[in-house]
This record gives sequence, structure tokens and C-alpha cells, in this order.
Amino acid sequence: MQSYIFEEGFLTLKESHEKVLVADSFLVEDGKVRSYLLHLDRFLRGLRDKTPELEDSLELFLSQVLALIPRSGRYFPRIEIQEGPVFVFMLREAPEQLGDAVLWTYPYPDPRKDLSTKGPELATGVELRDLAQAQGADEAILLNEHGEISEGALSSLVWWRGDVLCAPGNEIPWLESVTRTEIFQIAESMGIKTRFEHAIPEELIGLELWLLSSLQGIRTVKSWVGVSDNFAQGQNVTSFEKRMKLLASALP
Repeated sequence: MQSYIFEEGFLTLKESHEKVLVADSFLVEDGKVRSYLLHLDRFLRGLRDKTPELEDSLELFLSQVLALIPRSGRYFPRIEIQEGPVFVFMLREAPEQLGDAVLWTYPYPDPRKDLSTKGPELATGVELRDLAQAQGADEAILLNEHGEISEGALSSLVWWRGDVLCAPGNEIPWLESVTRTEIFQIAESMGIKTRFEHAIPEELIGLELWLLSSLQGIRTVKSWVGVSDNFAQGQNVTSFEKRMKLLASALP
């Protein structure tokens, strides 16, 4: 991984470990990225909320970021605003795509406090995922104070009830997800019904569950520690993955 700080109008190769205020990551494969403008819009809204004084420098920062991203190979670059405030860019090679996912329920109410912007709670998300991996799972699922599903520590969770695509309702706190937005846009374009629900983990036994992220796309859930190993496998994945690929376009 290479880390850069934007200083005096230039990206300088340098480590920085200040508190993250705003962040966004996107998968780049051979110079193509899905929904780049959605990522950029989310980052810009976070900037305007947390550090509006940096908006005039954003275009110059992004132009240098885009110049540093290779147009061949797989990368998962991350743009940040850290305390200072200062822009930070991390160029990371993307890890291999993973297969079916195992979930684990974090046993307490969602501990995150600031879900208005992607960034402030990323470190907490990493800690929660580490707890899940210690239990033999891939992701921690977070619940609200009523035991209802919010999302994964670093991902979104959606499910299928027959031919209806479902997700946690907007009344339940969850962090805005570009991949979740893509999935619901695809569903709408296909004429698929969607629904938002308040659901506890046990109510999803036997259904087809998807774990979503910009890096991994769609991962079908195969088991949920302490809940069930009975989940439907991938009936709808192929058609959505084909349409997700159509969302990829060349980096500016």
C-alpha cells in the first residue's frame, strides 16, 4: 500500500494516522470502476458536512488521485479527509474475490455513533469484523436496541422473500452504501419488487441472503453462527452480477 498526503497542492508520499473524518473506497479493475460518480457524490456530501473549507481543493486533489491509479490490474484505492483537516490517498492492491460468507451477530446494540458520513466509524467497523473473524465468521452483523438488523460492520445485508428484494428500513440506522444503491437500482430496472423491513436474524432462516460491498460485490451467505446453516444459495446472483458489470466505466 502507498499512502499520500495532499500538501500545498500536491500529493506527497507520506504516512498519516490522524482521525478519519470522511472516507470512500472503490474497486478499480483494469481502469474501470462501478458507479464512480455515486462514490464521488457521497464523498462530497461528507466533505460539505465535516470540512466544507476543503471543497475548493477537491478537484485538484482528485485529479492527482486519478493520475496515480494504474489502468491495469485490480486496485481498491481509498480517499480520505483526516483531522487537520487534510486530504489523504491510499493506493491499495485489491485482494482476491471471496466466496460465500459466514455471519456472526454482534451481541450488543450497534456501538457506532456517527453514521451521517462514511469515515468516522471505519475503525470501529474493522474492530467489529475482527471480533467476527475470531468466531470463525467473515462479518459481524449489527443490531439496533430492539434486536433488529442494521447492516454488517463493513458491508450491507439484504435478503429475498420469494421474488421480493428486502433490506433494513430507513428508520434503522445504517451507513449509506453505494453497492446497496446499485442493487436496488438494478432491481427497479428489472421490475423486481422491493421492500424495507424490521427483521431479527432468526426471521431470515431459509432465505437467500446477500452481503454487499464495493470490494466484494455480492457474497451469498451460507451460514450464520448461532442462528442457522439453512440459507438459500445464489438463485438471483448471476443476473444481478451481469448487470453490475454494466455499471463499470473507465476512470476519468
